[in-house]
Amino acid sequence: MERAVDQLFAQWTGSGSPGASIAVIQNGEIIYGKGYGAANLEYGVPNTPATVFHLASVSKQFTAFAIYLLAQDGKLSLDDDVRKYVPKLHDFGKVITIRHLLHHTSGIRDQWNLLALAGWRLDDEITDDDVARVLFQQTELNFKPGDQFLYSNSGYTLLAMVVKQVSGKMLPEFAKERIFDPLGMSHTHFQDNYGVVVKDRAYSYGRRRDGNYQYVALTYSTVGPSSLFSTVGDLARWDENFYTGEVGGLALLAQMQERGKLNSGTEIAYASGLSIGKYRGLRMVEHAGGDAAYRTNILRFPDQHFSVVVLANAGDLNPAALSFAIADIYLKDQLQPTPDKPAFGDKPEVVVDPKVLDAYVGDYELRPGFIISFSKDNDHLVTRATGQPSFPMYAVSNIAFRLRVVPAEVVFDETVEGGQAQNAVLNQNGASLPLRRIAITKPKLERLKAYEGQFYSAELGVIYDVFVSDGVLKVHHPRGDIDLMPVGTDTFGAAFPIGNLRFACTDDGACNALLIDDGRVKELRFVRVSLTPVGPKSPG
Repeated sequence: MERAVDQLFAQWTGSGSPGASIAVIQNGEIIYGKGYGAANLEYGVPNTPATVFHLASVSKQFTAFAIYLLAQDGKLSLDDDVRKYVPKLHDFGKVITIRHLLHHTSGIRDQWNLLALAGWRLDDEITDDDVARVLFQQTELNFKPGDQFLYSNSGYTLLAMVVKQVSGKMLPEFAKERIFDPLGMSHTHFQDNYGVVVKDRAYSYGRRRDGNYQYVALTYSTVGPSSLFSTVGDLARWDENFYTGEVGGLALLAQMQERGKLNSGTEIAYASGLSIGKYRGLRMVEHAGGDAAYRTNILRFPDQHFSVVVLANAGDLNPAALSFAIADIYLKDQLQPTPDKPAFGDKPEVVVDPKVLDAYVGDYELRPGFIISFSKDNDHLVTRATGQPSFPMYAVSNIAFRLRVVPAEVVFDETVEGGQAQNAVLNQNGASLPLRRIAITKPKLERLKAYEGQFYSAELGVIYDVFVSDGVLKVHHPRGDIDLMPVGTDTFGAAFPIGNLRFACTDDGACNALLIDDGRVKELRFVRVSLTPVGPKSPG
């Protein structure tokens, strides 16, 4: 079994590659722990089970646990209005409870998306004050609290503020005193200053298109949804606490693993910083994380008293998939057969007549507002999805094409000579998603000109300039110009952080507002303004 696990990580071994540290835990004991690849490529320092990693969103379960401890102390209720403790948060006219924040059902927009839309780079130093400022400027929600589940890091930043207000201690101090020290997690801490030196720390590396790795900086100086540092050994202690209740007690831990409910009564799969579900017939509890090029996951099978921890500093490593693959090895006699899923066998690249590719060129709708476009570049297909860059594809048959950057395959309908494919299937992450060819009407230049102007968001305090250049509509974002590609009437798709941009236009053709929806921020409104240019005029 150990050799089988090692084989899973074979491509991330050696001093020339970042990698991971893992722990396989059975009945509270690490039965296999190992490091793969380098913690630091510059000096060739290897990853080991003692290497310290940034945990990204795996941090959330610790923030949630702090809240439950305070509730157990009688200092708050999960059904308290969060504004009782964070009065600077806008009064949206609807009560947002602590429970809403724990379960991502608050409707509060995501902080990282908001900061990116405001012009921040995520490798800028970002502090608690920076996040608070943008959150307190918001006057609208994504939806009514409790109506939907939508992952929002902002909720866990607000929970950290609640911890401070109720306990009188910052989250790093509270967690150390009430969680880490009692559990003997001596290599674990919340880091609220990105520059603090961390002994035995792994640095994060992302893979470039040329196959080489580059350092990816992480400069978060904010805690709550992220910024916990730990080792696989310390996390084994945390994992065992869910069985012993040494800290908090078993009743509290059971409550923390209760799945959230929507206003409709529908139960969601998310609890408090934990995803609850089943895998091949067995109950499981899980949460993954990703910041910069750190990738992390904790997977627990409570009935088998078995867990897997994967902490990685390689951006191209998928800890969730590898955690389940490790579970497949150790629990193979207890798992139900794997359901039928599209399998990616190793298939060699084949040469396709470039004329065949003509049948596939065009725009295909995955869902309303999300288009996958295919174009031809000499002898191969190129694909581009709404809001994403273009990527070349390689053929494995006359109708099937794959990406190299992610494990994804598109299979087109077979066509008669000279015809056009009308449908395709996208196979990715074990799912088969239908694609339907659509005809997108490209707006005429006159119409594009109607969109031009300056648009202001009071919730971000930022101005976007919309203009036409070389027949293409663009938006000047504080970090540069972004192309807007038509995906519907008055609707355009764009690269991160824009996502979908829709102009609000009247019957007479005047477009006086635009609204942005990038997934975790919905209906963010910009209104047309007229500003006098500041500074010297350009010559001529």
